[in-house]
Amino acid sequence: MLIQILKLILIMLLVHCQFASANTKEHYIVGDKITLQSKVLNEARELFIYTPEDYSAQNSYPVIYVLDGEYYFISTLGIVNALTATKKIPDAIVVAIKTSIRVRDFLPPIDDKPLSPQQEWIQKKFPRFGGTNKFRQFLQQELFPYIDKHYATQPNKTLIGHSNGGVFVLDTLLKQPKLFTNYLAISPAPWWGDQQIDSLFTQAIKSSPAVNLYLSIADEGNKFYAHSQRIAANLASTHSKQLNWQYLHFAEEDHQSTIYPSIYQGLSKLFADFYYQDIQAVGQLGELDDVINYYQTLSTRYNYNIKIPTSVLSELANVQLDHNRNDQAFVTLNYFIEQYPNTAYAHQSLAFAYMRTQQFSLAKTSFEKALAILSQQDDVSYTVIDFVKDMIAQADSKITK
Repeated sequence: MLIQILKLILIMLLVHCQFASANTKEHYIVGDKITLQSKVLNEARELFIYTPEDYSAQNSYPVIYVLDGEYYFISTLGIVNALTATKKIPDAIVVAIKTSIRVRDFLPPIDDKPLSPQQEWIQKKFPRFGGTNKFRQFLQQELFPYIDKHYATQPNKTLIGHSNGGVFVLDTLLKQPKLFTNYLAISPAPWWGDQQIDSLFTQAIKSSPAVNLYLSIADEGNKFYAHSQRIAANLASTHSKQLNWQYLHFAEEDHQSTIYPSIYQGLSKLFADFYYQDIQAVGQLGELDDVINYYQTLSTRYNYNIKIPTSVLSELANVQLDHNRNDQAFVTLNYFIEQYPNTAYAHQSLAFAYMRTQQFSLAKTSFEKALAILSQQDDVSYTVIDFVKDMIAQADSKITK
């Protein structure tokens, strides 16, 4: 069922990319295509970059990096949009990296002699493998600085890789775990030998920083399954408090079809703690401080400041209003504006609360502030601006003359 839903999402997205309406054909732009000249790799690398629909440079967003971007950009985009629409993950920037030479970039070097059948086969057939350190250098020294300079990013970074790309995801977790916050390894190729897994993973996991790993496997043969099972067994044996990991076996999927449910489930799990789960309870009985303390704890875990998402603050205020806790609702909404002073959504949320409590003059003022912010933005639709203007007129009509 999940596969059918995801396929429908992708079909709808692809249709919209080609047709704006039944009668007019025009291009529908879903992102930026960038060519980045890499001195580290001595080649040009193509990037496909998506920003959320309501993207604002005044906010900041986690970044999801996707390997084999030419294959998985559109599919990841559809899944990310489905997850953000249902509040399973926060709005995020997607950066898909087009592949150059997969075995070179994704498969680690062999120190001495091959320790697995996969290593032996790759060494004979693809002598150019083993460039993972350089590829990570490209990410750290060239790609990350470029994305951080041109887009409003958070330190939170997610890496998604499939098959050989999954090997690179795990190799990066082992060797430079601080490079990403979240690691999503889908059906990693059976690269390491058993003894390598036992030594590499046990040692690395013990010294891991606070990161998250989602590892998935499908029905794709004993080598893949046994390899992933051994990795999972090592993860389980260490009892690390810093490494939060999950392992899932998609028994009804194959090596290719597992990509889509893995991305959907993986991102849902990796970002599970970024949405406050008890908004209804706090809205009825608790205080804003409960939510603030939760995100302060989260910030301490990941070692950077994680702001409370706008949707959490707006929803909390609405629940408080629904239960006649108006004073608490306005405390929440004023905090919302304090945290996001240049975000129209914050001022609109306060304005709607004033409308609900029949404070129409204050509502009009807040709608006007929202309109002033929207008017300064180049990519806001006239529909949104007209709606806010209508709300200003509606509030004005209710003010006692």
